[in-house]
Amino acid sequence: MNIRNRIVIIMVVSLFAVSAKAAPMAYSVNSDGEPGDALYLIDLATGADMYRGRLDAGIEFRSDTEGLAFSPGPDSRLWGIDEPSATMFPISTLNGSIDYREDIPLPPLPPGPDNESIGGSDFGLTFTCDGTVFFTSVKSQSLFRRGLDGNITNVGSVGALGANISALAAIGIPTKLYGLGNGRFSNGSKDSPNLYSIDVTTGVATLIGPISATDEFEYNEAGLAFDADGGLWAITDRSQINNQKSQILSIDVATGTATLVSETVNETGYESLAIGPPNCSVESGADDVLPKIPTLSTAGLLSTILVLMLAGMAVLRRRHTPGNS
Repeated sequence: MNIRNRIVIIMVVSLFAVSAKAAPMAYSVNSDGEPGDALYLIDLATGADMYRGRLDAGIEFRSDTEGLAFSPGPDSRLWGIDEPSATMFPISTLNGSIDYREDIPLPPLPPGPDNESIGGSDFGLTFTCDGTVFFTSVKSQSLFRRGLDGNITNVGSVGALGANISALAAIGIPTKLYGLGNGRFSNGSKDSPNLYSIDVTTGVATLIGPISATDEFEYNEAGLAFDADGGLWAITDRSQINNQKSQILSIDVATGTATLVSETVNETGYESLAIGPPNCSVESGADDVLPKIPTLSTAGLLSTILVLMLAGMAVLRRRHTPGNS
């Protein structure tokens, strides 16, 4: 096999490697739905959002589901957390239905003395590998834990987060916890569009970095989730910004920088994200940096085109070499 044929083969293999890193499927809730919230299955690569069903509990609709996450283990289930009902509950991924008898009531949460302008809790939600639940409340800027015994406690002190974080994602053993801040306040002023690492013992959030140096990803609230390869994803609610469709972002865990992958095709109002059960294959050391997972975003598509062009050029050059037919 001559060198040109080898180059072509390597390029083709590289193309398949890029394709293998395509974005996953995920679930999100359209919190602007009528008569209540609705569950959607979303292709993160293209933004195609497919209706699954209303969050119908039989006696009522859930009307402001803000956090979404899968529990760990072989019996993994999709869970949501809703502010008006003050409950956490499992959701059918087939049709969005809810059995209200499985509701887990939330205890009264502490108010935030410096957050009177915040209308509600704007919950973020995630599971760890051992089944522990973490959720945040923007109203009190606090992190909460639901242990395996079912007890819900405030992690650290009230207000320890120090930022309006409404999206959570956990990964690895021991748990590393990340949060994405709200993009802007209801009056349009800038809030905390940054990625944070969160101490699971003290509840303190440490700034990693803004998702962008500009306002290209302007949003109100967001959802956050890791995929099975350790890639971090976000979906943003821009329904209050001229009713724009949600943006789907890939986020660099080391810097917080986001890359636009796609926009939702049909709906607005997505402020939660769940991809799959917690990623428990990662051993999280203090200085670990999880690699950013390449996807078929704009950069991925350009790379694909370049690979095909180079492969074609190599074949054409071989055909025009003297002695070849």
